Amino acid sequence: MLKLIFKNLWARRRRNGWLLAELILVSIVTWIILDPVIVVTHDRAIPLGYDADRLCLVSLAGLQPQAPGYDKQAEDSAVIMDTYFNLVRLAGNYPGVESTTPVLGYCYPNSQGSSSGQCSAEGDTLGVQLMIMRFIPHTRFFETYGFRPGTGMTPEQLSDYNYTQTDVVLAENAAISLFHTKDAAGKRSWSAYPDTVYSSVIGVVGTFKTRSEWRPVSVAFTPLVSFDTEGLTEDMQILIRLKDGVSMQRFLYEFRPWMVKELRAGNLFARSVQSYQQIIEESESRGATSIYRRNLAMAAFFLINLCLGVIGTFWLQTRTRREEVGVILSFGGTPGHILRLLMGEGVVLTTVSVLVGCALYLQYALKEGLAKGSNWIDSTEVYWVADFAQHFLIVSLIVLVVMLAVVLIGIYIPARRISRIPPTEALRDE
Repeated sequence: MLKLIFKNLWARRRRNGWLLAELILVSIVTWIILDPVIVVTHDRAIPLGYDADRLCLVSLAGLQPQAPGYDKQAEDSAVIMDTYFNLVRLAGNYPGVESTTPVLGYCYPNSQGSSSGQCSAEGDTLGVQLMIMRFIPHTRFFETYGFRPGTGMTPEQLSDYNYTQTDVVLAENAAISLFHTKDAAGKRSWSAYPDTVYSSVIGVVGTFKTRSEWRPVSVAFTPLVSFDTEGLTEDMQILIRLKDGVSMQRFLYEFRPWMVKELRAGNLFARSVQSYQQIIEESESRGATSIYRRNLAMAAFFLINLCLGVIGTFWLQTRTRREEVGVILSFGGTPGHILRLLMGEGVVLTTVSVLVGCALYLQYALKEGLAKGSNWIDSTEVYWVADFAQHFLIVSLIVLVVMLAVVLIGIYIPARRISRIPPTEALRDE
């Protein structure tokens, strides 16, 4: 069978040469379209690393001086923070709530804000870039977020620890990057900006994704042991974790009117509440998701058109071989034999075309690189998308599978029909 396939391809080499050129071009275009879509889809499929399913976030705001009910005395820093903590406790007493914690600032898991720095292990000069997130001690921060426990203290113990300004909690991947071990408690790191400062590692939490469309990056949590409330009113939020089994949709439906009426004190009031899943979707839509959706739409549009073109080409090529099929049938060939022969020719032609197309694209990839995803901080984790050889081979394999599927569809339907017609009908025009 294989010998006959090659013989037929060679006998029709002029016509097959045009098909080969078309398939090479289509395979290169398919590579360009699919590569970024595959990488972003892979990155999104990586688990978050914390339990976001039962989380929702309440955003607070402050009354302006000209607003009715504004209390000038309530603008004292201590009063603002006391009011803030009281609202956190009040939200925690609402039915169905398991725990609450204040989220202060603009950098927290899946926020649009970012804060980063570089530090090194004590005695080492090799710097590691970290995403910096801040938390308030004794507020159940780590267990409310649902971070996985690392080596040493539990999330509950980390939340209740008596921190100093220079203490720090690391994500597991940050501990490995700095100290080459998950057990980093008691070790020290240093940073030189703006001045040389040494920080003590109190504990470690499990590796997590700072943004849902990113691969995990190194994260350090620094405690807020003193507060400057100037400009922070708009950054005050309350994170709520629901009890297991409580419906998020029903909770939000009932919580919103209560929040508007009851969750206010001093000059602070609850402005909005969203489930964390909704926050993730909105943050993605403002960032990489728009690009991802554009690439996905382009991929769908071009692939559909390319596939229809390829299917149409092979459909016509297969139908023009009615006479040849009639001859084979008159000499005792079976429909199954004809089907395997025609599809085998398509498989060989497509495989050769994709190999040539991938080899040509490789020259470009070696110079310009492959799709890197949405991270602007290098990930600490090892994934196949970050390894050039694995990345190229896996995407090439996907391109081959897509091309084979398209070509075989274009061959199978007409080949199945012409392989089942009587030889006399197939030879009628001969």
